[in-house]
Amino acid sequence: MPTLSFNINDLMKFSRVESVEKIFYAIRQFKGEIKNVEGEEVIVELEPDRPDLLSVEGLSRAIRNFFEIELSCTTYALLSSNKPCVEVYVKDAQTRPYIACAIIRNLTIDSAFIKSLMNMQEALHITLGRNRRKVAIGIHDYDKITPPIIYTEVNGDEKMVPLDMEEELSLKEILVKHPKGKAYSALVKGTYPVYIDGKGIFSFPPIINGARTRVNESTKNLFIELTGTDEKSVEQTLNVLVCNILERGGIVERVSIKYPNFSKITPDLTPKQMHVNVEMFNKLTGLRINLNEALTLLRRMGYGAEVVNHREVKVIIPPYRVDILHPVDIIEDMLISYGYENITPELPSIMTVGKPSLIEVLEGKIRGILIGMGFQEVMTFTLTNVANQTTLMNITNANVLRLVNPVSEEYNCYRFWITPNLLRFLSQNKHSAYPQKIFEIGYVAIPSEDDIYVQRNTAIAISASKATFTDAKEVLTSLMDGLGVEASLEQYNHPSFISGRVAVVKVKNRCIGLIGEIHPKVLINFNIEMPVSILEFTHCQPTFPLKGVKVKTFKDDLTAKWL
Repeated sequence: MPTLSFNINDLMKFSRVESVEKIFYAIRQFKGEIKNVEGEEVIVELEPDRPDLLSVEGLSRAIRNFFEIELSCTTYALLSSNKPCVEVYVKDAQTRPYIACAIIRNLTIDSAFIKSLMNMQEALHITLGRNRRKVAIGIHDYDKITPPIIYTEVNGDEKMVPLDMEEELSLKEILVKHPKGKAYSALVKGTYPVYIDGKGIFSFPPIINGARTRVNESTKNLFIELTGTDEKSVEQTLNVLVCNILERGGIVERVSIKYPNFSKITPDLTPKQMHVNVEMFNKLTGLRINLNEALTLLRRMGYGAEVVNHREVKVIIPPYRVDILHPVDIIEDMLISYGYENITPELPSIMTVGKPSLIEVLEGKIRGILIGMGFQEVMTFTLTNVANQTTLMNITNANVLRLVNPVSEEYNCYRFWITPNLLRFLSQNKHSAYPQKIFEIGYVAIPSEDDIYVQRNTAIAISASKATFTDAKEVLTSLMDGLGVEASLEQYNHPSFISGRVAVVKVKNRCIGLIGEIHPKVLINFNIEMPVSILEFTHCQPTFPLKGVKVKTFKDDLTAKWL
């Protein structure tokens, strides 16, 4: 979570709240934590889900709304649309292909403003920018730029004077000699994205700006440029940055971004709209509010609000609230506005006593036995890719639960067994001492023609120079003895395991898992140098459905029988 230092006097000035305690109370309501107070500075740890609060301007705006000093959805002055937009041309930009720009005119800048700009820029770099990997920000004195402005990539021999240095360096030299170049050189990977004007390079994103366009107290107009690998994140970051700067005054001028095949204008500060049902709020929170109370709660959080009908409100979302994805996000803000401390606790109206579920009791026993035998528990993702689950495991024609619209091919399916995940884990930890003994307990999903089997599996892996079938069998025997379960083995052939060294595990004549030595071809596929023995079995098939599909359950409950 980002930790920021705010000047208390600045917070009181911009929020127009004279009580420090009230300001601290509002910060806590916004899920912030007061870490320390040092003279006129307060150290605050804020959640990254509200990037608009990561500056004194944005935090003060939220405080004004919260205490009803300013109950309106903020709108921002735009330079007349009759004036032609400043144009930025994008040419041959591959590494960081997305950009967004803005100009803010008629600003009065002092040392406190410059400090706030730097803090705001770094806070956004850390959160939305993912340490500049996803988004990088450059802020310049626009009057020191000579159009035309071009964003492109060069070969690295071109030179500029970077910030905080007087010596002109090539871009390649900046990566070696400048502190920011050393810190972020991995982000450019041999390519050199730059902004160029009529006088040469003035920005080398995501590394450093040029000294020529440095912002100082005589600056009146700012040119803001962003580059990144994700278009939506770039535009959202620009909106947050521009809106926070405009809290100090000024007029925003939009910029036309000219790509080779299309153009777009940034920033887009058009407020978004979303409908919120008051009955949904009452159902989720257990409160009972009416329409008028809902309007007040929304406006205290900086939203515009209009009544649609007797139970629905149209919410106007300011352009800096880039965190709002669903009506539930707005309902959470309404609850913050209401005040968690104002909610009266109630006992649930049920006649049962809470107790651990059978599956938790069983898995607790399994976990305790394995840890007692020297195994280390790991947790891997349930989402994986088809190649890991099948091809690398020497399997063909497996039925896999695929994702319709995966974010990336790295996570394009739901796992149907845990063993490949453990092998991947072992391949990434070859530097650790051997023997390595790990296990995981987690969900798997096995599709059939009409249904999906959702199971809880336990998988163990032993990697050592002499890991054998016997090692895994000893674990199985000890585990089943500890659980009071009789298990048997039946010879089996499986392409992921060495022939003759693999078996099916049975409980009450029912197959529950596999045990054996991993095939050398699979070890090579995962780049594992040591033999590996595996045990994986299912111990529970829960009854909850996956969204949009039915879940078939066994008539007999393994968990209950084992306990």
